Amino acid sequence: MELEQNQLQKAVPYYEQLQQTLKTRIWNGLYKPGERIIEAQIAKELSISRSPVREAIRALINEGLLVTDEKSQIIVYEPSILDVKEIYECRIALESAAVALSAERITEEQVSDLEKILQETETAIKQGDKEGLVACNAKFHQYIIICSGNSRLKKLVDDLQSLTHFFRVINIEGPNRGETILKGHKEIFEAIKKRDPEQASRKLADHTREDLANIIQIIEQKGER
Repeated sequence: MELEQNQLQKAVPYYEQLQQTLKTRIWNGLYKPGERIIEAQIAKELSISRSPVREAIRALINEGLLVTDEKSQIIVYEPSILDVKEIYECRIALESAAVALSAERITEEQVSDLEKILQETETAIKQGDKEGLVACNAKFHQYIIICSGNSRLKKLVDDLQSLTHFFRVINIEGPNRGETILKGHKEIFEAIKKRDPEQASRKLADHTREDLANIIQIIEQKGER
């Protein structure tokens, strides 16, 4: 849940809490692409000093969710088709390798866990819970990385997580997106369950390319080129 005014917890460094708060606001569209982020304004809103705000902003710049424009102002990342293509090319390469390893190494307990995630996804779709659908989508892909047993691969995928989640929120737009996403996940799951690395890799790549095509279409419709 997003932290709001007077809810910052001292057990966690302010800048880490604030980093997550700003990240969530960007993901949820409360801060729009291209919107200027003003350090002093955020510090005043949350009644904290500017130092943790500055650290949080610096961290989000490193994650790619905030950028510096030609006037040296901090603004929210605006997606371009080139960005989406490059990020999803990386995802296809990394996650296809991960899912192939998962098909070889997954335990029966992990198979059950993946199946539960699919059930949670179905529930989110039936309830019209878009936030839950995005969360389940992320959980499914992240758990495949865990099942691969490759910590180096996980680190590479984690480096893309903030922007990947940004695009996952966009990706649920459009007709029957929940059903389409779930169908792709079920096909990937069946290949993993059969311990078929090649098919699992192929199904994941197909699924991710379908997501990419949908996101590009949405960006083009919004005129964000």
